[in-house]
Amino acid sequence: MSADVWAEIDLDAYRRNLRLVQRRVAPAEVMTVVKNDAYGHGIAAVVATAVGEGVRFVGVLDAAVGVGLRASGLPRSVRLFAWLFAPDEDYRAAAAAGVELGVSSVDQLRRIVSTTSTGASGAVPRVHAKIDTGLGRAGARPEDWPALIAAIDAEADAGRVEFSGMWTHIAEASDAEDSASIAAFESATLEVPPRRRDGLVRHLAASAASFERADSRFDLVRVGAFGYGIAPGGGVSPSSLGLTPVMSLRARVIDRVGDSAVIPVGAADGLPDAVHGLEGAAAGRRVALSIGLTETLVADPTLDPGDVVTLFGREDRGEPTLQEWADALGTIGEEIVVRLSRRIERRVSGES
Repeated sequence: MSADVWAEIDLDAYRRNLRLVQRRVAPAEVMTVVKNDAYGHGIAAVVATAVGEGVRFVGVLDAAVGVGLRASGLPRSVRLFAWLFAPDEDYRAAAAAGVELGVSSVDQLRRIVSTTSTGASGAVPRVHAKIDTGLGRAGARPEDWPALIAAIDAEADAGRVEFSGMWTHIAEASDAEDSASIAAFESATLEVPPRRRDGLVRHLAASAASFERADSRFDLVRVGAFGYGIAPGGGVSPSSLGLTPVMSLRARVIDRVGDSAVIPVGAADGLPDAVHGLEGAAAGRRVALSIGLTETLVADPTLDPGDVVTLFGREDRGEPTLQEWADALGTIGEEIVVRLSRRIERRVSGES
């Protein structure tokens, strides 16, 4: 990828966002959610920053990412949690690395036990039972929940798993729906034998719910988007929540075509195409963008090769924000940043 295109990653902004959320949700703890690459921000730097701020839980999308983080030196005092698995997943490496596993069914639990019981490491997998409280994003249905809990309890008695947590996803679509999900989750807790409840980490809320609803926080909240300064949309901006965007995407002008400047980034690099109304900023003013496959035209007759165009950045600098792009595209900010090519250089500032 051309050195004339880069994404600035401001870890000081990440720290500010994280501290804001930590204060807001206390005494609940924060799980920093990085999925596979910290929403395109770079997993190693984000995890190191979060751990430096006292975070003890990191959420990854699949177990292999967690195994890689542990192999890179992440200490065992930081608990890793993964929740997306293939039907034929071999859980041995995850158990050996101390990656805790979301489990949604008795069949999956049996798979976890069968694959880890033959492992040479002797590591006992730690599991978090998931109940579907209405969103339909995996999890045991309420009628299947007692059987899952009974199976985990039996395997824990046999020393083949450790029952470490219970969790769910909620829709965050309306207060009424979220209240129903919270009530269902609380009810599900009562199915857990009392002797198992001590030390069980309960987590339900992600960024938005954890910020707004104290009754959603339980022991732990999963914070992804808000850590990166990405707001949920729907008229809610990062600045209205006190958040600072962590990523700014910039490119240098390499040529001119008529009254437009050319920057060497386009849809092939993960930018949205065939969209009208997107703006960037250059020389302190807004400029219209026309995104092509490998290049983007910037409608400004005064820009010269070498000038810098910000595609999205920070509101306090007068730059278009990721939220503006998301609103124009009818999507959410996360969808834009996770699609940016890894070939785009990440220039990290604020590393401790």
